[in-house]
Amino acid sequence: MQHTNQTKFVMYLDDFLDEATLKSLQDTVTKLEYQEVKNPEGQLYGMRHTFDKSIHNDPLIKLIKQYFFPHRNLEPISVCAHLRQNNKEALFHTDEDKGNVANFLFFVKGEPLLNNGTGFMHDNKMNKWVLSSHIGFVENRALFFNGMKIPHSDLQSFGDSSNRYTLNIFYKETDTFNE
Repeated sequence: MQHTNQTKFVMYLDDFLDEATLKSLQDTVTKLEYQEVKNPEGQLYGMRHTFDKSIHNDPLIKLIKQYFFPHRNLEPISVCAHLRQNNKEALFHTDEDKGNVANFLFFVKGEPLLNNGTGFMHDNKMNKWVLSSHIGFVENRALFFNGMKIPHSDLQSFGDSSNRYTLNIFYKETDTFNE
């Protein structure tokens, strides 16, 4: 299936990176300096480290394209590492304010606990949003989804969870196709 910026899709792939690359990424994200990130209402989403634009040429970016969107013209808007331990409340949101059309979320480091995962909401056409899917946190799991169309959140506030480190990449549609 070819997805577009209007398609509500969630895909995931386990064992995305080889062991050495995963270990290197885990070592990197646990040593970064993080800044607080809050939503427009002032609620704390977690901690974020934004990488500079040079990472946009990293081999990981090419690997993501190869697996998730080989026939789409997407380029990174931002690449961030996130650290979350959200035990207060689920903060479901869409990422419309970033101008993105797709999100890559990589589970880098954390406990494989049910509530460390990410939940996705669905409008049941009765003016009520319901949890439609949950993708559990497993290290080395890669998710690709339309974060502009699908409300999503970590589910740490629903029970046992631990610190979770993720890599988040927001993509925009471009006019040129890069292979």
